[in-house]
Amino acid sequence: MSEVSDLPDSDDPGAWIGWTTIQQAIASDPVRSAWVSANAGSGKTHVLTQRVIRLLLAGARPSAILCLTYTKAAASEMSNRVFERLADWVVLDDDDLSRRIMQIEGTAPDRIKLAEARRLFAKALETPGGLKIQTIHAFCEALLHQFPLEANVAGHFSVLDDRAAAALLSDARRALLTATAPEEGSVLAEAFASVLNLGDESGLENLLGDIVANRNAIRRFTAVAEQQGGVDVVLRKRLGLAADDTEKGIAAQYWPLPGLSGGTLELYLSLADQKGGAKAQEVAYGLRLAGREPDDARRAAMLEKIFLTAKGEPKTDSQFLVKAMLAEAPQLTEAVAAARAHVAASRDRLKLMRMHGATQAALVLADRLNHDYEELKKQRSQLDFEDLITRTADLLTKSGVGPWIHYKLDRGIDHILVDEAQDTSPIQWSVIQSLAEDFFSGESARPIVRTLFAVGDEKQSIYSFQGARPERFSEESDRTRRRVSDSGQSFSSVRLPLSFRSTADVLEAVDEIFRTVDNARGLSAVGEPVVHRSSRIGHPGAVDLWEMVAPEAVVKEEDWTAPFDATPESAPAAILARRIAHSIGALVGRETIVDKGKERLIEAGDILVLVRKRDAFVNALTRALKRRGDIPVAGADRLVLTSHIAVQDLLALGRFLLLPQDDLSLAAVLKSPLFDLSEEDIFAAAALRGDNESVWSHLKKFAADGNERFRAAVEKLDLFLRQAKNLSVHDFYARLLGSHGGRRQFLARLGTEVSDILDEFLTFTLDHESAGLPGLQSFVSTLELEAPEVKREQDKGRNEVRIMTVHASKGLEAPIVFLVDGGSKAFTHTHLPKLRLIETDPDEPPMPAWVPVADLANSLTQNDAARIQILAEEEYRRLLYVAMTRAADRLVVCGYRGVRANNDSWHMMISTALSEGHPHVEAASFSDPDGEWPGIRWRVPRVERSFERISRSETRDNEEALPAGLLQPLPPQAELPRPLSPSGAGTIIDEDEGGLVVASPLFSEKQRSDRSLEKGRLLHRMLQALPDIPPEERPGAAQRYGERAARFWPEAERRKLVDSVLKLLDEKDLQPVLGEQARPEVSIMGTLMLDGRRYAVSGRIDRLAVLADRVVILDYKTNRVPPVTEETIPFAHRAQLAIYREILAPLYPGKRIDCMLVYTENASLYTLSEKALGLALAGLKTK
Repeated sequence: MSEVSDLPDSDDPGAWIGWTTIQQAIASDPVRSAWVSANAGSGKTHVLTQRVIRLLLAGARPSAILCLTYTKAAASEMSNRVFERLADWVVLDDDDLSRRIMQIEGTAPDRIKLAEARRLFAKALETPGGLKIQTIHAFCEALLHQFPLEANVAGHFSVLDDRAAAALLSDARRALLTATAPEEGSVLAEAFASVLNLGDESGLENLLGDIVANRNAIRRFTAVAEQQGGVDVVLRKRLGLAADDTEKGIAAQYWPLPGLSGGTLELYLSLADQKGGAKAQEVAYGLRLAGREPDDARRAAMLEKIFLTAKGEPKTDSQFLVKAMLAEAPQLTEAVAAARAHVAASRDRLKLMRMHGATQAALVLADRLNHDYEELKKQRSQLDFEDLITRTADLLTKSGVGPWIHYKLDRGIDHILVDEAQDTSPIQWSVIQSLAEDFFSGESARPIVRTLFAVGDEKQSIYSFQGARPERFSEESDRTRRRVSDSGQSFSSVRLPLSFRSTADVLEAVDEIFRTVDNARGLSAVGEPVVHRSSRIGHPGAVDLWEMVAPEAVVKEEDWTAPFDATPESAPAAILARRIAHSIGALVGRETIVDKGKERLIEAGDILVLVRKRDAFVNALTRALKRRGDIPVAGADRLVLTSHIAVQDLLALGRFLLLPQDDLSLAAVLKSPLFDLSEEDIFAAAALRGDNESVWSHLKKFAADGNERFRAAVEKLDLFLRQAKNLSVHDFYARLLGSHGGRRQFLARLGTEVSDILDEFLTFTLDHESAGLPGLQSFVSTLELEAPEVKREQDKGRNEVRIMTVHASKGLEAPIVFLVDGGSKAFTHTHLPKLRLIETDPDEPPMPAWVPVADLANSLTQNDAARIQILAEEEYRRLLYVAMTRAADRLVVCGYRGVRANNDSWHMMISTALSEGHPHVEAASFSDPDGEWPGIRWRVPRVERSFERISRSETRDNEEALPAGLLQPLPPQAELPRPLSPSGAGTIIDEDEGGLVVASPLFSEKQRSDRSLEKGRLLHRMLQALPDIPPEERPGAAQRYGERAARFWPEAERRKLVDSVLKLLDEKDLQPVLGEQARPEVSIMGTLMLDGRRYAVSGRIDRLAVLADRVVILDYKTNRVPPVTEETIPFAHRAQLAIYREILAPLYPGKRIDCMLVYTENASLYTLSEKALGLALAGLKTK
């Protein structure tokens, strides 16, 4: 076992780079398992790539390497990097390749390794299964397809995407709601009524949503509960309730009060009346009433009011006792305390009991909903994404099946690499650790070193809503270390603090902020300090902090004609949006950054604006940038499809086509870019019509009266009405947006960002056609109901300012980042879900607890709320780390807030840490046309360096002039070559092959002997298989095959068959196509010119051998009459080999091509002469 060495003592960049190189070499060592903690920008993808390549160099089979990534994009990027590196090695000379290998392995390779390195590219491509670089969901899907029987899934199952899963869950919810009516008096109906009584309709809807979101966790809990006596038993045990506890029984236990009963109670009442103040007397009065109250529930409520505050907290002693009372009876202090504690504990037990009832009812609905959802998936042979993980985890740990699966996998996976390990959920870790179980057990099927590698960063774990738990990163590291150590293998924990992305200004600001203990809480499970170093020595950088924009003291009167949901121009979000837009305008094309060692002007694509959540600010900034007109800006990175105005216009058109009398939809369509009528036109068409007249009818009257604008609109709508009846939904909208110019019209009004939306809309129409009910009505209803969310990739290459959430920016970077703090708290109690998953036992699944109203809150839920708050605040700080480390050169921190400031906001954390008085901080003033605002600048002293300046034209290497013919009509399509099958070459000259077939004397000429056919097939199979077997083993193999395949033949015939094949395989002339250089069943394609016409050739050569000086083609002929001489070989057979030779000749210049025929009827061999092949080709050309 090995641990990482201490960080370098020196600040010398060379020392840090050298130390980092050593750590990267340790992390990529193919014979040791490793756990790598990699800071943002420290090159974790490089380490992953390097480890994969070193594993291949060490002899690992490509198919034995499993690399699990977090996203498909990450898998694609890593795969590309690996194959690009291996492809480069193919063409490098020995010196360059040797230098490359030495850089990653540390030792000079010999010639054998150089040759092997050059073959890695082809080996990785051609190995069945190839390199498995994929998401864990993709791996689990493949594994379940491999073992469907063991996993109890359909062998042909498909995976539901999010939209299809949501639709199926909607069906399940509908089935649940409709099932309660006919089952009146059932457990389901009673649970449904109980839920409605506790949470009303909105509470029911929220509960069903929570059940859907937590369905797998609920299913795991109920499955375990059924094994332990049932849900009721387990709930009571977890809640600390007795089996016979009821609400009524607990309420009855409030009285009598411990401490205040009997004589002590009488003493208290007497002293309170005589010497107590108004409060003590009020308590005494309440206690007398409680003692006389016959109803236990009402008495319990009275006692709670006496001893507890409205929030359920114990009242102070001063509410019960005064000095005069204590002077006479000091023991009353303990008596009151005991009574108060008893009431508080009883209240808590009562609320737990009520929560137990609510939760039990909720779980009844959950069980039915989950059952219906599972049945719907089973009927369709489908799994959702969560099923892939849970089914795989169950498969690998299933008793009786798990060991068999491990045995099979033990022969397939030797090395596991996990990317973004900090975001891996516990159940995903269980899959990974199960796969690696045999790696270190000493019971592996193969005696080789097998490794587990993980790379991640706890500080960047921001996906708790997907199940990620950052503490598992270090826990799994410790677990793996122990397992590796116990097996005697090597393990290393590696840190990579050196950043190749960000400048020292950004990184030192990050270190300074998280040097504060409170700010760093949650970044590391083991409390490691946050330490960064930058490799970009001398590169200019900057961190600016703007003053938070606060609301104005006096709100200005806004334009009453503005939309009710518009952000007022005086709102803090709008003010900040204008400031950022102005600053971006001052940067783009005016200031410079250093990119790849060269100085260049800043472009729009260099700027990234990060927000915590998508709110009004995002729209305000997009609008402010578009108003400038000189700064391209990307649209929202996530968008509900039906929320975009273009899709709303297309939906309105669909509604009109379904019902032309839909006046509102028609008005929306006419106002859309498709028709572009003014509001005055629409007013004329709508307001001036008759009482019972539709807008459509009135519009047609205008058109008939000669109004050109209305006439064009009516003609277009009439055309759409006709086409919508005859075309599929996709074809209709595709034609609308294509040949009818709809896309061009939308782009002209709404900008280029609408193109992506229209593409997603058309994709939805196509998906609906393949999976949904046909027809426009079904499509419109489905789109409105499902409202699918579109995630748009925001590529820097598009050279647009990108605005996105911090979550969406994970894995991205930008030279300049504006970090916008919306001023909201990390956590508020409104964020708490009504359906909780409470961990009451670390060895058991979390317990669901439904708290529909605050009155059910208890000590258990309060403790859980405190836990959730702590976790939310820790993730809030990790989000800040992720946001700040997206910046490569410059970081601008700004924000806006409401009337009340949040003292724990990102902005406050940064402004407190980077306060004036620090040597790197200086006060500053910033401005835009609306005014000035204060702030600070953070600058780290650096070594001045000069960089080569490049012009704007050089900065966009991928920006080239459009091809001259791009916008020209396409030339006529060339006529496709006529297909030609070499084995049927004779058909092009209409030659009859009659008589070539071996005929049986017992049947007519057109019939074939079954024995003859069988003999031909057996000979063909033996000639295919036996050449790959060593010569000394061929007789035995041939005999065994003959006995199995021809077991009903007479012994003499079977022996004759085997002898003829073995004799043929001993032919001297046939040896070249039987050796290692030969390959069986080689597919071949190409084109052949015959008599001035091109033919497309597609065929398959039975055996092909490429030798040093020649190429040998061998073809078998089964069930054909063997020729006596070369001249009597059928023309079609000669022509077939002539075609093969013509196709192969350009591929092997300078090599002679020999063509051979084997007739399996008598195992005879013919080598065709040059003359015979030439005559055959000539015959093809002349006929």
